[in-house]
Amino acid sequence: MQPLAMIDSTAYQNLSGKAVKLLSLMQRHWRQDKAIDYGITQTTKSLKCSRDTASKLFRELREHGFIALVDEADFYANKARSWRLTFRPFLNQEPTHDWKYWAPEN
Repeated sequence: MQPLAMIDSTAYQNLSGKAVKLLSLMQRHWRQDKAIDYGITQTTKSLKCSRDTASKLFRELREHGFIALVDEADFYANKARSWRLTFRPFLNQEPTHDWKYWAPEN
């Protein structure tokens, strides 16, 4: 469940519907002690979208401050990118709530 302050934020209200869905899917995999391995391929299957769209959704969530990259993908090891949710604790650290600092470009 997302915090109400986050849902009411400008950053969240500005997200596309598919980005909100992706954020919910990623949250299902959240653990405080482990990054979320969730990549383009998994997103294309879950949201029934193209690779380009999936890539844009990750960029959108990242730019709006809801996710942060922990580790890059490794194609040869068949490993997806790893992420942390900025509104949840990670590795015994408090959430950074980067979404609070997002503002639309004028």
